[in-house]
Amino acid sequence: MPGKKINFFITSEYFPSISVTGTSCSLMCKHCKGKLLESLIPAMTCAELEKIALSLHKRGVKGLLITGGCDERGRVPVNSLIPALKRIKEQTDLILIAHTGFISKEEATLLKLSGLDGIGFDVVGDMTTAWEVYGISVTEEDYTKSLCSISESDIMIFPHVCVGLYYGELKGEFRALELIKNIKPVSIIITGLMPVAGTPMAHSRPKPSDFEKIITKAIEMFHGTPILLGCAHSSGREREEIEKIALKSGVAGIASPTPGIIKFAEKSGYKINYYGTCCGLVPDERSWIPHHNLYKGWHVP
Repeated sequence: MPGKKINFFITSEYFPSISVTGTSCSLMCKHCKGKLLESLIPAMTCAELEKIALSLHKRGVKGLLITGGCDERGRVPVNSLIPALKRIKEQTDLILIAHTGFISKEEATLLKLSGLDGIGFDVVGDMTTAWEVYGISVTEEDYTKSLCSISESDIMIFPHVCVGLYYGELKGEFRALELIKNIKPVSIIITGLMPVAGTPMAHSRPKPSDFEKIITKAIEMFHGTPILLGCAHSSGREREEIEKIALKSGVAGIASPTPGIIKFAEKSGYKINYYGTCCGLVPDERSWIPHHNLYKGWHVP
């Protein structure tokens, strides 16, 4: 088919993740147990965050994902570092995005005023999953309120829907897409449960075919909104299989692609663009990276 295009987003070199809680997390969800925080750059104070950001900026990174562990209510304390966010935006052209967890309109507005460029927000459509996996008692209204709070603050929002979060099984993903219909997101990121060693869900994997179901439905529901495969989408051989399914299903982009999917896309006649940002952001010239830089320090999750 002529005119096929795909964007590949390379985050490991160009868009590192910062944890504002270090390795600490009050929830200790069953699929993570805080282990995913161990590979992130810790910055728990304004001084630490500013110093790290300026250092990374000198090294040529495009931007930062500000994230971390959650408190017992499912919130990441990003707002405590707003003074640093402001100073970073004043001194650099770094793109700053955050994972906030549940958030109020007032908190989202303050983040907007700080210069934060966007927020990624995980949406769960089944409250049993939220309780059994995250350990929090929440309602659909709680998710809707946070989605609307971010949207109404006029900050870019790219909701995430995780395939197979309930022990690898589909349970609420279609409903999560329905909840997102309450807003107009910049993009929608489809992720998948990552098997993390040493956790209760270490051997739980979503079926690759389930990605096709969710991606196809998302594209059908959100005409004109980019649907992307996020960086968390399994590991090993299944990772490339899922990427091929996503490509054939019509995603606009894939984050942290494997070398295999790049070769497959090239052979299949896709026009490929590479960007050094989080996949939720709208690609532009500032975030474009040349193909040859892709293999520097290559890391496959």
